[in-house]
Amino acid sequence: EEAINILKDIVDTEANIDARYILGLLYNDASTINLCKIDDFCVDENESNYKKAYEIFLDLYENDNDPRAAYAIGEYYDNHWVFWPNYKKAFKYYLFAAERGVPEAQYNVANMYEFGDGVKKDLVQSVRWYLQCNISSLCGAGEEGIDDLIEQLSNEEFEYAKSLIDYDIEEIDIRITAARLVVE
Repeated sequence: EEAINILKDIVDTEANIDARYILGLLYNDASTINLCKIDDFCVDENESNYKKAYEIFLDLYENDNDPRAAYAIGEYYDNHWVFWPNYKKAFKYYLFAAERGVPEAQYNVANMYEFGDGVKKDLVQSVRWYLQCNISSLCGAGEEGIDDLIEQLSNEEFEYAKSLIDYDIEEIDIRITAARLVVE
């Protein structure tokens, strides 16, 4: 509770983007991390206040271009049990986050291109995003991990996919462990 109060104070006084993002994560995960007895973190004893989390993430995405928030919104539309699946919307938010360095989003974009979920199936783009993700600490399977996809491409297509990789994208951590840096 003390850390949450610190986060709320930081959000109110400093408009700190990281603090707002972490608060969104806490609202999202409240029921699984036993926060339901605190303020409005849950809508009942067992269900997180997903609406409040979504509002925080949407505000961060729309007003601060936060790729972590875009990834979180993508998850709502991709596979969240409270929201109706909308793979086109999920892809839009994942792509925004992927282009800005969220490895989990890069993986999801690659997967969606591979199977045509929310976007036209495109194996060149799929390979490109899997390889982009491989640069990060999350993926790292290398070409061996996607050799079945690479085999389906011509040499020219594979070279093109590799040419699209952006080695200057900085990896963005979406985990809540970043909260330690905000409340210390």
